[in-house]
Amino acid sequence: MRIPCESVMVRWLRLLSILVCCAFLSTSRASAAELRITLDELARLVQTIADGTTIYLHSVPGGLFTSPSYIAIGSQKYALPRLEKELKKGDSTYAYYVNDMKSASVRVSTVNSALRLTLAMEAEGPEATPSCVSGDCPLISFFPDIEWARPSVIIDFAPVQFDGSVSLQVKHVSLGSTPQAACRPQADIWARAACSIGRAFANQAISKLRTELPKMVKDAVNQADVQRQLAQGLKGYLSVGQAGVVAINTISVAPKSMTVNFKFSTASTAGN
Repeated sequence: MRIPCESVMVRWLRLLSILVCCAFLSTSRASAAELRITLDELARLVQTIADGTTIYLHSVPGGLFTSPSYIAIGSQKYALPRLEKELKKGDSTYAYYVNDMKSASVRVSTVNSALRLTLAMEAEGPEATPSCVSGDCPLISFFPDIEWARPSVIIDFAPVQFDGSVSLQVKHVSLGSTPQAACRPQADIWARAACSIGRAFANQAISKLRTELPKMVKDAVNQADVQRQLAQGLKGYLSVGQAGVVAINTISVAPKSMTVNFKFSTASTAGN
């Protein structure tokens, strides 16, 4: 996997390098030093580059102009598993599929010992719809759509040390509001009454969405290969002008700030 040069972390680390250079220009390169940054300061830096983060959710089969679900950081995309819920009734199989949802904006804020990215999702039409997978599906008109008012995905990140470099690790993911089952507006009075039959299935699909979507996002970003390659790809950017490459020893995070303990690598100081 190739780490994009213009990724969120690369640009953040360039800014971190400037701060390090200004704060420790007179520090001996052979010794360790510390840099303390408030999370509010870090959030302001990340906010300027966070527009490169996108979540797209779509699991409806077929379609020539749609893409499977993914999370993107800059130009690099990471696939997400399909979000669907199937139910077999008699000789027919029904399913709910998430339909064409994409994050529209990203807001960065701080919470206790972490940064919080809130991705507001586009919300036009139903966010999940029932479909017939196989069989005649005589009950399909009984199943309500699933609507998600003011949808958002909330991701809490904490900066972590990784192989002498730095990464952002997802600590918690949640949904900003609760999807609801909704009978279709065009349904007549009998169909509305019958809709209650399918409401239980819709609620099962909602429960699965609320459980699996946060886990999917967290697992996609925190998988070991992504973290390792991200850290390796960022090593080349951990430098401060002619002072050399920064090797991060530890990162400690307090409720409102983080402290980076670092030193310049031995290789960069050789011959001085």
